[in-house]
Amino acid sequence: MNGDAILAVFPFLTLLFYIAPVIFIIWFLVRMIRLQEEKNKILRNISEKLDTQR
Repeated sequence: MNGDAILAVFPFLTLLFYIAPVIFIIWFLVRMIRLQEEKNKILRNISEKLDTQR
């Protein structure tokens, strides 16, 4: 009976191991894109301030 419980849970664990890396990669890519957008906004703001000083 103990072995049956492990076999019943095993497909869910394998599914978790396949889905978790995909979700992590998508989260990481979205985070990197947002950080790059924020950096670009800051650099654009600095550039505009330097242009107005001349």
